Amino acid sequence: MKKISTVAMDRIENFKDQQLTIGLDLGDRFSHYCILNESGEVIGEHNLPTTPKGIEEVFGRIPRSRIALETGTHSPWVSRQLGRLGHEVIVAHARNVRLIGDSSRKDDQFDARTLARLARIDPGLLGPAHIVVPKHKST
Repeated sequence: MKKISTVAMDRIENFKDQQLTIGLDLGDRFSHYCILNESGEVIGEHNLPTTPKGIEEVFGRIPRSRIALETGTHSPWVSRQLGRLGHEVIVAHARNVRLIGDSSRKDDQFDARTLARLARIDPGLLGPAHIVVPKHKST
């Protein structure tokens, strides 16, 4: 598994004044995320362990962002943890995200990019199961 590098984090820090949008495709052991800047350009994609420590290490260092993920086994605890880190979290009903569910391409990178793009353009398209209102992260 590829760990997020200091160089990648420095690049993300360059966008701290922008609204970043992140798609997070959760897996049982590892998850994949895609970060878009305000223009919709991919500025980062990586894998992380689907553990509280993995979520904290990655998303605790990213400026407040909108993060979209699908409902699933890990979505309750992940969404709560992301909210505590100060992020706006959209938990989308998997059945409403037809671009992913009906895709013949089952690929974590594609799924994360699709979630990020939908959350950036129109979060309502995700048919959110719920939205976690962020608690302000102390800096």
